[in-house]
Amino acid sequence: MSSSRLLIAHVHGLAGRRAELRALLDELATAARDEPGCLEFQVLERSDPGEMVLIAAWNGTEALRAHFATSHYRRYREAVGALLARPSDVTVHYVSQTVRAVDPDPPDPATFD
Repeated sequence: MSSSRLLIAHVHGLAGRRAELRALLDELATAARDEPGCLEFQVLERSDPGEMVLIAAWNGTEALRAHFATSHYRRYREAVGALLARPSDVTVHYVSQTVRAVDPDPPDPATFD
């Protein structure tokens, strides 16, 4: 059984270069969403200046590896270092099953499929 991959990255940007970092991450997310195997790619801003979170879901290891080989990911890697206060914290979770609430407002665990 294949499982999806959930990548969560805490990106620690320089507060004074927040707009540049956000633009770079938005560019990466937009291109990634068009890749085969990308299930979701979100860029979220935290309340701390320069702190952002990426949440990306991929349909398996091959899709995630293919993402890392794209030109837009290489461009991101080449540009991001100058915008960071310190290295990002990245975690990849192996997800064997996902359930969604039938009535998500509010999400009662008894209503999950």
